[in-house]
Amino acid sequence: MIEAKLTALVTIAVIFYTILLSFRVGALRGKTGVAAPATSGHPTFERAYRVHLNTVEQLVLFLPVLWLAVPVVGDVWTAAIGVVWLIGRVLYAVTYTRDPAKRGAGMLITLGATLALMAITVVGVARGFMA
Repeated sequence: MIEAKLTALVTIAVIFYTILLSFRVGALRGKTGVAAPATSGHPTFERAYRVHLNTVEQLVLFLPVLWLAVPVVGDVWTAAIGVVWLIGRVLYAVTYTRDPAKRGAGMLITLGATLALMAITVVGVARGFMA
């Protein structure tokens, strides 16, 4: 039985969102004529591709600290920060797709949520060593 049900739901939502981004890239390959293995050729495709890859890159940092934070601050707070991360990713995708120069807010929200979870985890580990 999973104790951190809300964090599990956030994890599933984040993975589902990442899968949707990959489907979008696949659909845009056909629509824009960018055949695999090419990763460039049409600006709309390139933006979708970068949004997807950047999200995958951020997942590598986010998911471990998401789950490491649960025992420190609990399921509700961890899941809430995870939702903030997901909102940041959606904002990043929308702004990057429209104008890559305006992706900053979404990226800062994403990074802030990841750094908050990392700080929570570091505090928890430090407390564990002091106990």
